[in-house]
Amino acid sequence: MLTIKNIYLKKGSPPKQILQGISVCFPQGEISLLIGRSGAGKSSLMRCIAQLETTYEGEVLFNGQTLQGLAASRRAQTLSYIAQGYALFPHLTALDNCSQPLQVATKMQASEAKQKAVAVMKSLGMAEYVSAYPSELSGGQQQRIAIARALALDPQILLLDEPSSALDPDNSAQLAKILRELASQGKTFVISTQDMLFAEQLQGTCYCIDNGRLQGNETLKINNCNINK
Repeated sequence: MLTIKNIYLKKGSPPKQILQGISVCFPQGEISLLIGRSGAGKSSLMRCIAQLETTYEGEVLFNGQTLQGLAASRRAQTLSYIAQGYALFPHLTALDNCSQPLQVATKMQASEAKQKAVAVMKSLGMAEYVSAYPSELSGGQQQRIAIARALALDPQILLLDEPSSALDPDNSAQLAKILRELASQGKTFVISTQDMLFAEQLQGTCYCIDNGRLQGNETLKINNCNINK
């Protein structure tokens, strides 16, 4: 269980309140969706969970253990964060993008890391692109490589920030299918999105954020979360 306790975050100069007392539990082995319009605080909450924001107040816990101060290598095997822009290294092939984090985080030998990366890429239908560079891949293919890179570390939680933002409807539907299949295998997903069709395709539990606050103490259906207001 991923538990968020009373998260507050201020940013900027002068400081502006971004998150205001968010508390929520995301069930293990399920897809949880953070729904809200741009600027609502979805990405900021994701970055707090991933420990990319470190000035927040409150707690982020997984199975009762705080993630604050957790060693980077241990945290990488607990959760992986996939940014909106994929953050692939342009000078590395798809295979190296997936295998190098394994070598850094787990000290795995290069040959073993590449073998594991190829297996994960194959599971996502990307085995034929091992030698391709990010610039040679479509947006949907880059997204799958970013997911493969995260999965290679075998994290228990995957955080995806606006994963469908650069995808056409067909690729969004394909991505939703991949994520549902991974969730059925026991992976825990927390996904931020403004894409309501994509959210419906994921068939997850929705949590609506507006003005840095979670709207209500219970999970909300998509139809109750108006991101255009």
